[in-house]
Amino acid sequence: MNVLAVILLWSAPSKSFSWTPDSAGRHQVELWLDPYYSAVNCTKTLAEGPIAKLVSDGERDTDWWLFEHIFQPRDLLVEASLNPLPVGGWAVRKWAPEAYHDARVRNVHLVKALTEGFPEPWAASVFWGNVVNLVRGEDSSKVNGTAYSGFLLSWSRWNLLDNHLVRGDWIESELKIKGDDLRAERRMGWSFRTGWREHLNPDIHSYFYGSLKRSRTDFKYSGWNPMRNSSVELRMDLDRERFPQVDLLRWFLILGKKFPFRNGTMAWSVYGGLVDEVRSGYSPRLQPIAPKGLKVIFQPDLEW
Repeated sequence: MNVLAVILLWSAPSKSFSWTPDSAGRHQVELWLDPYYSAVNCTKTLAEGPIAKLVSDGERDTDWWLFEHIFQPRDLLVEASLNPLPVGGWAVRKWAPEAYHDARVRNVHLVKALTEGFPEPWAASVFWGNVVNLVRGEDSSKVNGTAYSGFLLSWSRWNLLDNHLVRGDWIESELKIKGDDLRAERRMGWSFRTGWREHLNPDIHSYFYGSLKRSRTDFKYSGWNPMRNSSVELRMDLDRERFPQVDLLRWFLILGKKFPFRNGTMAWSVYGGLVDEVRSGYSPRLQPIAPKGLKVIFQPDLEW
């Protein structure tokens, strides 16, 4: 259980850092650190002038601008990403099997509950679309976050199946709208995605998917308004091999609640939900390690 304690402590705060290496503002480097998804990317604008800025005081107005410009690309981005906690779940199963076996409370396996929902350890991506820096209306000099709308192409050589690492290249194409607006008094994140993952490993089914996610943290608010200090994420995967028949492979739903403390400088976040493998998307060879049935998701986090 000592290894499990390390994983629990690994739920460190999510942080984002960005740099503009040139005085013209046509390039930008961003480092995103999160226990579930960490990435480094580099953006180059293909239009004249610097990377665009967008006033993000209104949530709906920001989303609408990104939607209106999704087919008007002006920026190119390359990214490398890593999913630390899901990789940690595989590492515990592989190198600390006794601790992994003991990490169970009744019918809930704690390591699986902490690491569920990420089907790959890492990926490399290219994005073509719009990258905008989010600013306040009264102060456009300070960048509070970044938003994206456009087309994403990703690749990886490995897959995570129930904390097992399985070799198999895959290519994913995705249409997405995504943003993170990080301010001292609140943090907002949103994502709307639809796409297709093609597996080159014949033992893993390819699939179409759609997902939506919204998260908001208000550090100075302690009420129970469902639109504040809360999050929701929903995803559904459909088997490509049976298209155009609608055949659901899996779905997951994660709900979250944020609890500000320390005079509104930090917030504990607790995410819980379910993932349901409705029908197996794996060949008989992978059935012994393939995820099955309904499972619980539990993801703690700390924001500041």
